[in-house]
Amino acid sequence: MSKNTQNKHDSEVVDAEVPQEEVVATTEDVVATTEDAVATTEGAVSKSKEKQSKTAKASPSKASPSKGKAAKGKAPKDDAPASNKNNDAQFDQEIESAGSGASLTFPMQCSALRINGHVVLNGRPCKIVAMTTSKTGKHGHAKVSLTGIDIFTGRKIEDMSPSTHNMDVPNIKREEFTLLDVDNDGEFLSLVTPEGDTKDDVKVPEGDLGEKMLEDFNEGKDLLVTVITSMDEEAAISYKEAPKNKD
Repeated sequence: MSKNTQNKHDSEVVDAEVPQEEVVATTEDVVATTEDAVATTEGAVSKSKEKQSKTAKASPSKASPSKGKAAKGKAPKDDAPASNKNNDAQFDQEIESAGSGASLTFPMQCSALRINGHVVLNGRPCKIVAMTTSKTGKHGHAKVSLTGIDIFTGRKIEDMSPSTHNMDVPNIKREEFTLLDVDNDGEFLSLVTPEGDTKDDVKVPEGDLGEKMLEDFNEGKDLLVTVITSMDEEAAISYKEAPKNKD
């Protein structure tokens, strides 16, 4: 074979091999494009799942509103017994023995107070002797005018409060003691508790009550003295002759 013929043959082989390489390159481009499309699709799916997850967390449960409504519906039923308990306590004059550590007062809505009950007026424990309620004013609140008598001093105190506001009611403890003696100055009583202990810090009542008490005691009568305690104060408010033992 001549030299020219050999060169021509090599040229044809080279020309024939070029299209095959182009096909391979094109196939690789297609594969790369397909992989990019798959990656893009996976990214879109991932974002969609994240969005659904956030939406589920942000949206409240359908059961929650119904539970909330049920709770709200039950609340008024619970309020009524509490109000009745407050009224019962007021009608009982709050004269119950309070345990150790009991608070000095407890709150009560003004409209629930009653005559002959007790309330704190101007910082003093008072017995209510008069109550009047005015008509509802421009601001939508009826006013209650209260007149009370200080349970320790006997002084009359007046005050006014919206009917829907809470007022303090004093805890009052009433106890009865045996009168053992009176000090030399006639100022303090010496009392005996039901447990047999002596109590020497209660003053002789002022006025006619104290004078009559000392007079009956000096006549040799056995006396029982009633002492009330409220808001860190105490006083003897009455007495009676002790019943005689029948032999």
